[in-house]
Amino acid sequence: MTFIGREQDLKQLEECYAAHKAQLVFVYGRRRVGKTETLIHFAKDKDTIFFAAQHATKEEQLASFSRVMFEAGAPGKDYLQQYPSWESALTEITRLPNASNGRRKLIIFDEFPYLVKSDPSLPSVLQNLWDHTLRNANVMIVICGSAMSFIEKDLLGEKSPLYGRATGILKMLPMPYWDATRFFPQYSDEDKALAYAILGGIPRYLEEFDPDESIEVNIKQHILRRIAPLYSEVEFLLHEELRETSKYNSIIRAIALGATSLNEISTQAMMPNATVPSYLNNLMELGIVEREFPVTAKLKEQAKGARGLYQLSDNFFRFWYTFLFPYRSELEQSDIEGVYKHHIKPMLHDFAGKPFEELCRAWLWRESTAGRLPFHAREVGRWWNRHDEIDVMAINATGSSAIAGECKFRNTPVDRSVLNLLRDRASRTGINQRSYYLFSLGGFEQPLIDDATSSESDVRLIGIHDLFEL
Repeated sequence: MTFIGREQDLKQLEECYAAHKAQLVFVYGRRRVGKTETLIHFAKDKDTIFFAAQHATKEEQLASFSRVMFEAGAPGKDYLQQYPSWESALTEITRLPNASNGRRKLIIFDEFPYLVKSDPSLPSVLQNLWDHTLRNANVMIVICGSAMSFIEKDLLGEKSPLYGRATGILKMLPMPYWDATRFFPQYSDEDKALAYAILGGIPRYLEEFDPDESIEVNIKQHILRRIAPLYSEVEFLLHEELRETSKYNSIIRAIALGATSLNEISTQAMMPNATVPSYLNNLMELGIVEREFPVTAKLKEQAKGARGLYQLSDNFFRFWYTFLFPYRSELEQSDIEGVYKHHIKPMLHDFAGKPFEELCRAWLWRESTAGRLPFHAREVGRWWNRHDEIDVMAINATGSSAIAGECKFRNTPVDRSVLNLLRDRASRTGINQRSYYLFSLGGFEQPLIDDATSSESDVRLIGIHDLFEL
């Protein structure tokens, strides 16, 4: 399959590679986000040693790394069957044969946390060698891993031997929708939005869908069938990363069904209020859940957290807990047609409403970066108070100007009443200088189009085609 996206990530890695001094770069992110494929693509024209660590003992890991090094021409192959320690193995990096073109050696350790688990002294060994030898060598070492909390705290944190040694830190995020939907070049814009609503920006999930088949066929074939990898993906990932999966199931299910505050989540999950935050923190570290604040919230308000709401940041998890988790019995009996016909098809557009809002917010960020908004946005998000909510809102650096937006993922045209309601809600944000953006799948009624095209209009209409016009 053709490699898609990650242009900015690759550009930054190339800049590190082209730097004059040795590089120690950390690349990390949640599972399935595409770290390994991106590094393979980055390394394809370079003199590279790529070592993929496994769940194994220190001796097994050293034996595997020794084979990789010996195949690359490390001099130890002439007198060793394998390296006796990580210190001796990593020291050999400086003795590898030079590339024929004089370019630097690229050494990639994929899933480095597995190595540390089998030998906790490894970060200290690497730190010592980096300080005395490797930092002066013509090398770029990439440390890659999926255990985000471990990398942030145990490898990059102040108490880590490697603290302050990194020359680059790249946290890989899910793909933006404009890259994610490149997996489906023949889809209509509506179906691209639906595919993104179902799968999000995780490349491993996007690859499962067949771009030559419809959304309906792909859901049935690649999510609802028991043999399909995506059918068991959520359970596999939770078991891989967490304990007490039944409690996490309850919390994620509660959020998927609309519980957003701590009290609502605790009530629906039937768990004590005091215990839920620790589970939520773990889910946030995995990139499954995010905590959201009104776009106008000050840092002090966010620190207190009183107004923070929890959302599922992973679209596929939201789809799985909405449409698979509650109907598992039917699916275990292979009632794929029944589950799709009665539970998914009637609700799919409603389900896609929230991901569509996220898509519109991402579009606003992109427009701001390109200088196509009335101002440069400091923040883009949602706004709400006790009574009102605005789907999309961007504010400038001083908080004196705002764009308020409403998103409608439905096949009927938007009329003036939607704009009037948006104006009314925006009047209570406390920001006086406002413009209004309406996002719609089904287009707009003519009177609203006339309003928006008048010379002094403060309204902009964005159709589904505009969102995918790159």
